[in-house]
Amino acid sequence: MDVVTLGETLYLINSPVRTSIDRASQARLSFAGAESNVAIGLARLGHSVRWLSAVGDDPFGRAIVKTLRGEGVDVSHAIIDPNASTAVMLRSQRAYAEPEVFYYRTGSACSRLTGESFTTEALDDAEVLFISGITPALSEGCRELIVNLAKSARQHGRQVWFDPNYRSKLWSQYEFRATTTELLRSVDVVLTGMAEGQMLTGGDTPADIANRLRDREPLRVIIKAGAEGGFCFDAATEKHASAFALREIVDPIGAGDGFVAGFMSATLDGMLPTECLLRGNAVGAMVCMAEGDWEGLPTRAELARFLSGRTESQR
Repeated sequence: MDVVTLGETLYLINSPVRTSIDRASQARLSFAGAESNVAIGLARLGHSVRWLSAVGDDPFGRAIVKTLRGEGVDVSHAIIDPNASTAVMLRSQRAYAEPEVFYYRTGSACSRLTGESFTTEALDDAEVLFISGITPALSEGCRELIVNLAKSARQHGRQVWFDPNYRSKLWSQYEFRATTTELLRSVDVVLTGMAEGQMLTGGDTPADIANRLRDREPLRVIIKAGAEGGFCFDAATEKHASAFALREIVDPIGAGDGFVAGFMSATLDGMLPTECLLRGNAVGAMVCMAEGDWEGLPTRAELARFLSGRTESQR
């Protein structure tokens, strides 16, 4: 097993493009979650990946598990909770502003996880455990589970990759910083956006953010800088790769998760940091070219065709 991801996946109800949910007569159904997005991205690129989570014994949960299984993700350890519901998210598209998001995840099946819900046995022989800062915000049990599993994974020689993924609707900046500071002691690789990096460190530049984060324990820091591309910092490397120029951006949501999947895939393939950044940027760009958080994630063949059609100046 290459990678194990752990986190909540929500059933997603999207209003039509540029139409508020309260004015729509139709909706597009899907699901969303940083960890399941990354899992699908890795599976499509040919890696073995397991998804750890909990969903309700309801149509939403069954649809999520069925689709992930169909994408080649191992769902054998997923918990189906008959006494709780699958989390749901409404995304209201608006012509005049960013999409508005409504969460219905209080008391969800995943929020009922505890520090004992998964042990290191669920990690099997995985090389990497991927987690985000969303899961510990769901409940004290989820926070305990993430902290304990990250610590145990690292003690057993597995790499722990962490995306802070701050969500203001789930917890305060103070709570986010306190839990993240604790988690960083067990993390090998941090993949953060600029805003989250600034919130955690007070740094203004990618290099400043990376240096301050690496002082706290992680060996490598990856900065996702959107239109500015990606940055990679470790003891021996300070690399940058520009983002791809796109003629049209259909839906940018999920691009960060696509970058994570691409960068991690290239790392698992033993590629150099600049090549990892290139693949991360490419996968993130391809996500932007399709509707949905994960639908645009490419296979190896699709990724190769995308890269072959780009000139060096576009990379």
